[in-house]
Amino acid sequence: MRLIQHFLPRPRHTEIHRIAVKASPEEAWAVARHFDGATIPWVRFLFDLRTLPDRMRGMDVPMAKDSGLGVDEIASHGHGFMLLDEKPGEEVVVGAIGQFWHLNIPFTDVPAEEFAAFNQSGWGKVAWCIRVEPRGTGSWVTLELRVTATDDVSWRRQTAYFRLIGPFSHLIRTSAMAHLEAQLGKANVPSDDDRSLPGDEVIPDAPYRLTHTIDIEAPPTLVWPWLMQLGCDRGGWYSIDALNHGGEPSVEELRAEWSERSVGEIVHATPALAGGYTVHQVQPEQHLILGGETDRMGGHVRTTWSFVLEPLGRDATRLVTRVRGIGTPPWSAWLQGAVVFPPVHALMQRAQLKNLKRLAEGLACERVAAARV
Repeated sequence: MRLIQHFLPRPRHTEIHRIAVKASPEEAWAVARHFDGATIPWVRFLFDLRTLPDRMRGMDVPMAKDSGLGVDEIASHGHGFMLLDEKPGEEVVVGAIGQFWHLNIPFTDVPAEEFAAFNQSGWGKVAWCIRVEPRGTGSWVTLELRVTATDDVSWRRQTAYFRLIGPFSHLIRTSAMAHLEAQLGKANVPSDDDRSLPGDEVIPDAPYRLTHTIDIEAPPTLVWPWLMQLGCDRGGWYSIDALNHGGEPSVEELRAEWSERSVGEIVHATPALAGGYTVHQVQPEQHLILGGETDRMGGHVRTTWSFVLEPLGRDATRLVTRVRGIGTPPWSAWLQGAVVFPPVHALMQRAQLKNLKRLAEGLACERVAAARV
């Protein structure tokens, strides 16, 4: 479980920047933990720009180059942002409770152990962390921002504030991560479109394919059960239900009787249960490979549909899907594989990935809440 989850377990807004670097976790932590954003002129300029209103009012505001923008510098003032927790070598969390929508931000200071429970009306809450995790011979470095408020009125005020300042803050974070990536060595990560995936071998000479990915902030153990519920014979397709589930909403709770699939089993494509995809491979918490054949648009088509789970550190998953197809005669295969199918599939697949992300991350939040009881 991430340290930051203990302090803002149910944020209203989350932003995550994750990079893959060549450096070992020990090397990456030493650099990322003590990284000072003020060493980057572009970041220093953006940070100083945020203090422009106070300086125009004649207030004595330290410049970024003087005060520094590292974890220790930001949390060293004894007021406002403070170091909430740290697990050396893995994660450090900084947070603040304030009325961020004011030009001169009022803060309220509470002990770190009371940060999560603080719910007095009228305040916003912000927490961010730097996290380093192993990745093969290299590392994942993650910068995660979580934002919430103690009541709806404060959230509306904070949202309006972030509409103004958010683009500048976003540029600061992306610039800092780009600098870290260059300093630690960008890992050679193959393109999702070009690399081989489980299931490619089922139709090795397929001329048509479409690949989609999404990062889910939950481990594979919490993503996999939703893949087992795919199909109109089970929970639905978690996509656009009006188009592929007879208008019935996909089932949004996990059911024990739908926890497994077997090779050779049929995953029904329509509510009529008249046919569908055959399960080619099932590797629990790693990949599910479906395949099908159909006659349409004057031709015969064979397809595979792969769902591949790849861990991103200890507590997140990249879900990669790929459809591959081949057919006869060539004109019909081209019409379906290059013209008609891609936009339709892209629409449905993106909707499905977003819903699977929402459901799996919801489970992750429930797990955190249960652990805190």
